[in-house]
Amino acid sequence: MPKITCKIYENINKIDKKDWEAVFGDIPESYPFYKALGNSELAEFVFYYLTIYRDNEIVLIAPLFSADFNLDIAAEGLFLRVVKLIRKAFPRFLVFKTLFCGSPFGEHGVLGVKEDFRLDPGFIRHLLTGIKDFALKINAPLVIFKDFLQESTSFLDVLKHKGFTKVESFPTVLVDLNFSSFEEYLKSLGSSTRKSLNKKLRQAYARGNIEVKLVQEVSSQIDQIIKLYESTYHNGSTKFERLTRKFFLQVSDDLREHTRFFLYYVDGSLAAFNLCFIYKDLLIDKFIGFNYDVSNRFNLYFVSWAYNIKWCISNSLRYYHPGQTDYEPKIRLGGKIIPLYAYLRHRNVFFNSLLKLLAVVLKPDNFDEDIRK
Repeated sequence: MPKITCKIYENINKIDKKDWEAVFGDIPESYPFYKALGNSELAEFVFYYLTIYRDNEIVLIAPLFSADFNLDIAAEGLFLRVVKLIRKAFPRFLVFKTLFCGSPFGEHGVLGVKEDFRLDPGFIRHLLTGIKDFALKINAPLVIFKDFLQESTSFLDVLKHKGFTKVESFPTVLVDLNFSSFEEYLKSLGSSTRKSLNKKLRQAYARGNIEVKLVQEVSSQIDQIIKLYESTYHNGSTKFERLTRKFFLQVSDDLREHTRFFLYYVDGSLAAFNLCFIYKDLLIDKFIGFNYDVSNRFNLYFVSWAYNIKWCISNSLRYYHPGQTDYEPKIRLGGKIIPLYAYLRHRNVFFNSLLKLLAVVLKPDNFDEDIRK
């Protein structure tokens, strides 16, 4: 019988890149991607890598990170007002130190597993044992398997028999660009959406000079980039990750081949940006930043959407991934909702029972009308 052992590494450099690629294959959340995260000095997260060996062979790698997690992250309205009231007396109400399996920045959760080890019905048991032991070591009472696709639930659903609660996460969005031209894409939209988009684009370009630049690093514009990012971060209702100046510089070093910054200038001033990653036939719109005074007048959300679609089609990229949140315009503009699922378990029996109740209340579609529709 082969010997199964588990190790936790705090730095991806402890894992050979060939071993990483042997279990993950060629995916967007690549070795350089996690290397960039580890080098970015993100104060809110500590990254780890759970590695399972079969004798001396790596057969599973699970990216982990620890962070404080607000269970009310999706809440709005009366529920959120009640939570804020309670937090005046108890600041950490519904806030737990959490060990996540997944990434704070990935489009969905991923596990790297050798195919023959995946066939072992006990592979989730080995993974869970390693995670539970490590969560105890770092004093993280809450464990979450974060944002996994429907196809992953076929083997992760066993967690429900281990005390985990399965919940729906905020879904992501994917646009299938099986079109030969932007005009063909426009024809695929509803009549009112097509007219509205064309009108917004005409208005934008009539009001001033809009110029788009594509670059792979932004060291000379970093102060402006950070200002735009912070504006968008503080404007958003749902906050989980917060990027650093070093992150925007680091991705250019570790992910230069895949990195594209789309910079939107209005009358010579930088007014918006998209940080995108390219993988095979996929463009991932990862992070955005807007000067809202300018972007609202010049419809830069729609200008950037149209530009990205045109760029994908011109460069033979089949899929555009605009990400989570802000669902209404993405759906109208051709996006398809992709469900994601999470599994949660608290070490304390009382709080774990509370999680099962909160899972019913805190479903994203209870607070987001676009998801509900």
